[in-house]
Amino acid sequence: MQPRPNVLETPNVSAASHPHIRRRPRFRARAVGAAVLAIGVALVGIVPAGAQQSSLNVASKNFAGAQVLSQVYGQALAGEGAHVTFADGIGPTETVFPALQAGTYDAYADYQGTLLTFLGGTPTANSAKTHAALVAKLQGSGLTVSRAAPAVDVNGFYVTRKTAKKYRLSTVSDLKKVAPELTIGAPPECPTRPLCLGDDSQRVYGLDFAKVVAIDPDGPATQRALRRGTVDVAVLFTGSSVLPVDAVLLRDDKGLQPADNPVFVIRESAATPDNMRVADAVSAEVTTAAYNEMSLAISRGRQDPTEVAARFLAEHDLP
Repeated sequence: MQPRPNVLETPNVSAASHPHIRRRPRFRARAVGAAVLAIGVALVGIVPAGAQQSSLNVASKNFAGAQVLSQVYGQALAGEGAHVTFADGIGPTETVFPALQAGTYDAYADYQGTLLTFLGGTPTANSAKTHAALVAKLQGSGLTVSRAAPAVDVNGFYVTRKTAKKYRLSTVSDLKKVAPELTIGAPPECPTRPLCLGDDSQRVYGLDFAKVVAIDPDGPATQRALRRGTVDVAVLFTGSSVLPVDAVLLRDDKGLQPADNPVFVIRESAATPDNMRVADAVSAEVTTAAYNEMSLAISRGRQDPTEVAARFLAEHDLP
């Protein structure tokens, strides 16, 4: 592509034709001038002199942590001149990844252990080894990933202090003997996810609950269900869910959960050196503490993912 002039533009696209996209402008000062975010229609940054502009449709998974990660990566790319549109809350990996392969979207944020497991690989607790295995698994697929962020977000089995005391629970293994008496609340895809209640989990822990209730992965509804006793055990994300005040995380004593660090998954046709440089720079700043703060600002604070991501980029001097 030829270099684009240093201008702002908004394509003629209606928000009504894109139900997953919202319009919300946001301005942030930059050394090269003012850039405008128009989420839901387009997000275009100031194009640096001599830079080439790419066009990206960035999707996100359907919970707070994943949504803000896709916004962070996408907005950073827009800040470097890419023309970015967003499609928020599309679904779990089982929905978004095939759509990426089909060319419906160009990129989205996922978690390396989860994605590797989905692709039939075996992640470990070692982040570098898990990342290398994921990169190898993606070869020939037309897709690649950024470097992994240091943040970790994995499935956690939580109970209230009262339940932990009643059944003497401190590890996930302790659940096995009492699971037939208990109800567990978990994301809808949990029963088939290997690292939740699916095959790998059954092989490692063999948990057979009396009832499985599908519940939101962000945490507010789960928090209420635990407090009211609607569920006895809850699967929540350790780095991004809203956790009940008196929640006890049962220790993963058999090491089921892998290194599930965030990564930016992108089609190779869009993975230019400049785009990957930006994505890797973003990954380096996404620590567990920063990720948790952003996630809770959305799920607990009810803030807009667009604004939370913009604030993170400004605070870390990212594009």
